[in-house]
Amino acid sequence: MNTKKITIKLLFIFSFIPLIFSCEDNRMNDITEDKVYLIKSGVQNAQLFNFGTYKYELIVNKSGIGRKEAKLKLTIANDLLESYNTAENSQYEILPANCFTFENKELNIAEKEASDKFCILFNTTAIKKLSSQKKSFALPIRIEAVNDIELLADNSNVLLIPVLSEPYIEFTEPGLSETPISLSLNDPESFNVPVSIQTNYKPQAKLNFKIEVDTQELTKYNDANNTNYLLLPDNSYQLFSNEHFLNVGQKSKDLNISIVRKNLLNKPDLYLFGEYILPLRIKEVSEHTIAQQGATILLHISCSAYELSRTTWEIIEWNSCICEETKYIDLNRTPEKLLDNDISTFWGSKWDVPKPMPYYFVIDMKASKNIVKIGLRKPDNIYRGNQKKGYFQISDDLNTWEKIGDWQITNNGARSHVFEVTPSHGRYLRFIITEAFSYANNNIGPTSGAQMDLSELYVWGVD
Repeated sequence: MNTKKITIKLLFIFSFIPLIFSCEDNRMNDITEDKVYLIKSGVQNAQLFNFGTYKYELIVNKSGIGRKEAKLKLTIANDLLESYNTAENSQYEILPANCFTFENKELNIAEKEASDKFCILFNTTAIKKLSSQKKSFALPIRIEAVNDIELLADNSNVLLIPVLSEPYIEFTEPGLSETPISLSLNDPESFNVPVSIQTNYKPQAKLNFKIEVDTQELTKYNDANNTNYLLLPDNSYQLFSNEHFLNVGQKSKDLNISIVRKNLLNKPDLYLFGEYILPLRIKEVSEHTIAQQGATILLHISCSAYELSRTTWEIIEWNSCICEETKYIDLNRTPEKLLDNDISTFWGSKWDVPKPMPYYFVIDMKASKNIVKIGLRKPDNIYRGNQKKGYFQISDDLNTWEKIGDWQITNNGARSHVFEVTPSHGRYLRFIITEAFSYANNNIGPTSGAQMDLSELYVWGVD
């Protein structure tokens, strides 16, 4: 090789050597040295559950460059409690020694580890007995560094005030369910509804419980609230006992309750209308307690008829109308106005020379309906109306009529009225008015006829 070329290459290589050695690794310059501290320090309530023995954890963090091991120890700090009592004018005493033990009083956090914990085992049985002394107790604790690791002084003390709770299970939303489950013929024959159950702690073992139907709870509720809810029939629901457990650490769960709609509403022949309650109680639990206020739920099942559509219905017969008198034809107060869903329009009876009562209307509902109640709506003008008493009939052939209920209005002031009728099945409905509040001749009564108006006739049932 040419000597000149070798010389040039060597000069090139050696010219970079100073540059290589002049570069320093500055990556660690802005990272602080390791420090340790309690995640939660200062005065704090220690939430304990009455398990007999409850493990409470004090988490210690180590932050920084990660080049140093932390060796720590735990001590009881009497001076900390004294200072707190002086500053707050309180009278806390140190928790008696039989109420706790330290599972570990020393802790080593390795160089590359970021945290670890001290564990305190509280004797909840002994702590519960302290409540009879009517004194306040606290456990003052300080962590100290054994090696030269930096300990943040402001985060090295903790004053634990034990707060003891009974572990329990309950319904998440006890009492009467806020929104009823409304059944209709469009629902599946049976379907599941979720009922949530929960604990106020994380179970340490599998938690089994039992749920039962409590009829007395429904009786108590009806008596206390002057209600008349019905007990949901046995064949209209199903409970799934194989779901009645919580796994370790599981605090809540949705339980399925199956509602068997077909045994309440079953087209074409079964309609058990009513407001039902399924009263459920948590009967027992494998560990701990049942919350008294959360032990029962009243599941509200509404099996109600609905207002039927009258869009295609027709009034095919009637016996009195104001439009029978020529001068009132333009008022258009015809019987069809009872079905037009407009309360500003209305039917009026023959006016100047009223016909003798009763007055009646025959309505063709175009198909057989199951009817449970009928409503009347008078015009908004307070002096209009004047219907007082009558009855309803139903038929499938316009020949054989069955009376399904009487109706009566106590005063002419109220505008809306709804009347329960015997649940009945038929295509044709007859509405009869037998009495009024005032007549064309009050001395004669119904045979003299009456002036009256009516805006709407509503029907509730099932198509």
